[in-house]
Amino acid sequence: MRNLKAEQAALLMQIVSDHYPNQQILHITDCKTDLHDYLFKMTKERGFEYDLRHTVDTPPSVTGAEAHPAFTVEPLDLKRRAYNKHARLYEYVFVTLDEESIAESLEEMLKKIFRLMKNSGVLVFLLKKRGTLDGKIDKLLEEGYFVAVNHIDIFDDFDVVNARKMHGWGAYSVGF
Repeated sequence: MRNLKAEQAALLMQIVSDHYPNQQILHITDCKTDLHDYLFKMTKERGFEYDLRHTVDTPPSVTGAEAHPAFTVEPLDLKRRAYNKHARLYEYVFVTLDEESIAESLEEMLKKIFRLMKNSGVLVFLLKKRGTLDGKIDKLLEEGYFVAVNHIDIFDDFDVVNARKMHGWGAYSVGF
């Protein structure tokens, strides 16, 4: 597991607004970074809901999980028809998967994520710098009706790509 630098992770946490109470955050991860620890701490402090979905056999260990009543951790099969099992919509979706997992089905993944996000929700990918998805992800995000695609240079080894879900436009193109 790669440990992120605390000061850099703190900058990433600033993406999440603290102006609104009871926000919902989804994190889809292969547990190769410790971003889930930073998200857990931030959501616990702010009283936000945090759903951690992992794609590995062994769930990540989170210290103090019992003290965060709005925290859940469950396995996720990326090939599932839909990523959420309930009608919850998320303001923020963080994705920390290896490039191979993302590249394998990026277009389908974006459609599934689009369905579970609130309008103008924020999607954040943590990708390896100078990886194979550099030019491809921007185009697919825009085609998938995500707008304001930005690359943020916070981490030494990762590129942060964030985008907002367009306000319901294109819903029929993504399978609604």
